[in-house]
Amino acid sequence: MKDKKVWLASGVLLIVAAVLVKVLFFPVSENERINNMLYEVASAFQAKKSSAVGEYLTDDFLAFPKRDKETVITYLKRFFFQVRDLKVEIELIKHEIDKLPVDAKKTRVIVIVKVTGTINKRQFQAFGGQGADTVVLEVKKIEGKWLISLVKYLDTSDPARAFEQLFK
Repeated sequence: MKDKKVWLASGVLLIVAAVLVKVLFFPVSENERINNMLYEVASAFQAKKSSAVGEYLTDDFLAFPKRDKETVITYLKRFFFQVRDLKVEIELIKHEIDKLPVDAKKTRVIVIVKVTGTINKRQFQAFGGQGADTVVLEVKKIEGKWLISLVKYLDTSDPARAFEQLFK
């Protein structure tokens, strides 16, 4: 019995040590923080939780061309009420800057996401009807948390061409 306790204590100590080493010597990068936030948004979207999606939007959020945060959340509530079998898959996340500095406050990210589901017994794939939606997101760090401040849809799922559209 004593041997089991020693092994259990050793295992717990090893896990704690591994976590400390990771946190202290391999901290999460800003790009990873943004990626984590995007996957959390995708999960909230798939779970059809408009208020949870709204928590990841800045107060001055804008969905191009002229949809503010309140308008988008209202739209999502109606959409989530109608849609069945909603599935969200992030296919690509491409950061404008490959390694953001810790003090970064704002950046852009291209995301290719496939949204599928059924509305009125009709299946759909992507809002744009192209198989996947490509969006440029402007994200801002507010009080240490990355939030989405701007969404702009692009007309291609080719990341190289998508960055060309950023400056138009």
